[in-house]
Amino acid sequence: MGASPNLQPALATDSGSVGTASVSTAENLQLLADRTLLRVKTTVVVGLTAGMLLSVKLWVSTRFYPLVPVFHWLPRIPLPLDYICFSILLALLAGIVLAARPRPYILTFVVLFAIYSLFDQTRWQPWAYQYWLMLIALGCFSGKADDVVGERDVLNILRLMMGCTYFYSGFQKLNTRFAVEGMPWVLGTLRFPIPGLHYIGWIVPFIEVSIGLCLLTRRFRKIGIINGIIMHIFILYSFGPLGLNWNSVVWPWNVVMIALLLLLFTRTDVTFGDIVWRNRFVYQKVILLLLGVLPALSFFGWWPSDLSLCLYTANLTEAQVVISQQVKDQLPPTVRPYVKNLGGHLILRTQDWSFGEMNVPPYAEIQSFTTIGKTVCQWVNYSPDVVLSGFEKNTLLGPGKEIRNTCFGTMVDVKP
Repeated sequence: MGASPNLQPALATDSGSVGTASVSTAENLQLLADRTLLRVKTTVVVGLTAGMLLSVKLWVSTRFYPLVPVFHWLPRIPLPLDYICFSILLALLAGIVLAARPRPYILTFVVLFAIYSLFDQTRWQPWAYQYWLMLIALGCFSGKADDVVGERDVLNILRLMMGCTYFYSGFQKLNTRFAVEGMPWVLGTLRFPIPGLHYIGWIVPFIEVSIGLCLLTRRFRKIGIINGIIMHIFILYSFGPLGLNWNSVVWPWNVVMIALLLLLFTRTDVTFGDIVWRNRFVYQKVILLLLGVLPALSFFGWWPSDLSLCLYTANLTEAQVVISQQVKDQLPPTVRPYVKNLGGHLILRTQDWSFGEMNVPPYAEIQSFTTIGKTVCQWVNYSPDVVLSGFEKNTLLGPGKEIRNTCFGTMVDVKP
């Protein structure tokens, strides 16, 4: 009994120590989450800003490459209003980074960005679409310091987006054109013989699919992170100044993807269920639909390729404008350099034109190329020497249909 007075203080001290340690751990985890969300927000905004600045002509109407509006009655935003709209979007992005509670800036930006993109479907680039969806997720967070659950759920929505991106981007590459043409073209930047080259194009898609699946699991997450980083470094080398020096608008996107792999998937033990289903935000289910379900419809041609994470798949709808020398002479001087003599035919290469003027590829749907054909027809007074020629993408339903049209076909209906 004499020991009792000494025993009670000892128990109190132990209890206090455990409680202090528990509080300290919780505070550290909360601080880590706060920093992660802040860094993710900054990374996404910087990446989107860089992409938009590298493709300024995509976001304005003052250009020769035609706009592809969702609705034909949408007006063309005139100069200088188009540049003012572009500047407002950039200013909102700056506000998102600088504001302590950026929710109003995020919501304003995503609404204006969506409306602005209705005026031109070419703006529906995969990287822009992904950034837009990520900003909506970030806008779900209340910004309150004690909203631990909200912070966790927003991060899990972003993790789900990343997993879906790699998963479908890989599956979209499972086609003969990627194996025979796409992958050898990219690997050609290594400048040395590669044994079994014709097999690599069939292996790479499964590696990319596995990255997405590994990121969603705890056990194999590190493998997904490592393989993802290696893949993006290779893409940066292949498409960068040391390789093809091509499609520079996706250079910052690949850097952002590496950063997000590290920010979202290291130092976390979230489970597959946490990422894929358990979430208080309805937006998580929206992402499951937009990035988990609808992209599967693109394999049947029932959902746009650019919204289905078709990244460098070599299987997209494509069309060129075949013209005569007389038609070429009537084209605007800034457009003529994109006309090439191929196989004895003068061809206005739509991809060259799109990259040359806007630094992005064309929107890979039939309406985009039909609009290009209509524009050329208007410029040359509906000459019979204009032919839009190409093929739609191959699907599981069969080979893509041939595209062949003239100024006296459906391309005659063009707005002044």
